[in-house]
Amino acid sequence: MMSTDYQNPFADYCNIISGNRFIGRIDSLKVIESRVIRPQEAGNLAIIGEPGIGKSSLVHKAIIERREELIAKRFLPLWINLANFDNSSLFFRYLVTSCYDELDELYWLNKSIIRAKERALEDELSWNEGYGRIQRFFQKIRQSDRRILFILDEFDHARILFKGDISGFQGLRELSYRPEWRVTFITTSRRTIRHIELQTQAISTFDGIFHKHYLGMFEKGSTEAYFSRLSSVGISIDSSVREQVDFYCGGYPYLLEMLGYQIVETFYEQQKVDVEQSAQMLEGSFLDQYDRMVDLIREDGNFHKLLQILFGWAVDVKQTDIDDFLRYGLLQVNEQGTYQAFSMHFQTYLKLIERQVDLKDVLRDMELAIRHLITKKMLEKYGNNWIVKLEQTDSKAKIIFDRCRRYKQNFRSRTSSLNLLDFAYLKDLFVLILIQNEWENIFKPILGQNKPYWLQRSQFLSKIRNSLAHHYDQALYEYERQIAEGYCKEILELIHNNSQSGTP
Repeated sequence: MMSTDYQNPFADYCNIISGNRFIGRIDSLKVIESRVIRPQEAGNLAIIGEPGIGKSSLVHKAIIERREELIAKRFLPLWINLANFDNSSLFFRYLVTSCYDELDELYWLNKSIIRAKERALEDELSWNEGYGRIQRFFQKIRQSDRRILFILDEFDHARILFKGDISGFQGLRELSYRPEWRVTFITTSRRTIRHIELQTQAISTFDGIFHKHYLGMFEKGSTEAYFSRLSSVGISIDSSVREQVDFYCGGYPYLLEMLGYQIVETFYEQQKVDVEQSAQMLEGSFLDQYDRMVDLIREDGNFHKLLQILFGWAVDVKQTDIDDFLRYGLLQVNEQGTYQAFSMHFQTYLKLIERQVDLKDVLRDMELAIRHLITKKMLEKYGNNWIVKLEQTDSKAKIIFDRCRRYKQNFRSRTSSLNLLDFAYLKDLFVLILIQNEWENIFKPILGQNKPYWLQRSQFLSKIRNSLAHHYDQALYEYERQIAEGYCKEILELIHNNSQSGTP
């Protein structure tokens, strides 16, 4: 047994990383320097990234650890955790009180600032009057040749704090936009400010005054510093250790810190390096982190797109969706030029989820794929007026599209951007595919088999689709779910293979 007075360099993982513990992020530090610190008039900056990616640590390193230097330049940084507030009015008042207290400690107060603070905090003021006085408080600070920087940590909480209240975002915007009382903001959040505003249903132009900086996974230089820290306690770092750590963590800072802590603990207890054992001991913590990440992606409505990119058939994925995942670091391009998750352990986790994916998601993807296939092939054969021409050749098609027109007419205000085929039932889509002439010449070469084969699948999937649409999914047997999922994936794979091969 080795000495018990050893120091684990990762013992404080889960906290803000500061001082010599902070590694990497050279480019991100340069962004903060050029946007916020160096200019005479600083600009607002939004730091965006996954939970545990190091947003708060980055800002702490760039700003708080240089506080004395900034104060010497008459630039006062103030850190506020937005999650501590459940009332927007109290939050705006706290902007005043926190700033006033810091000015007092620095002996930067004068009579006009003191008077402005007292007036801003008077009780029973309307929002307009109270906010106007807050503006005047910061105006007096500007007139004393001081600049204020508010770091608004956990800014995702604004979706709750300002829910349905556009004045919250507009109030922050005005504090920073007008030069008379301008303050500077750095926000840290998982989502963009624009996305947060959408979730509050209170759209403003606050997002428009920010430079956005996405914080992704550690680059290679940072992981080298990480392994150097491991080796500093006597651990021998070879290619096997590197590969195992990369398999579990990729470049995710939180996971690297957590695994590093356990590797060191295991090393001192057993006097050997065992990455696999350390990872197994942390399995629950890893899965908890993955669950949090997936919950956020689901909440954004993008989880099925991530699964499509990694494992499936790109039914409704756009390049902008892929770009977003790349910016967050959730995806990366491998040596083969294809996309993979930031770590193979996370990719394995996603693969397990993909096998248990909500049947509604699979059905939706399958329906989208069929609609796209029909539209694409009919446009190629008949041109832009394909619906009219198809109706002229087949009475069943005419019945289907007449019904679709009625549905679209009934919901004019909400359906103007939808195509007529979007109103067709799933069973209608199969009817269009199985029109004799279209089936023989177009769809049979893609789907294969014969018409009875697809009629059976059409009837079964339509029944399942109807049950889900009417919330009877609890009445479905597990074998029915499995069969439906298998049919959907069969269709998706056939369509995907056709698009990949370029079959005419």
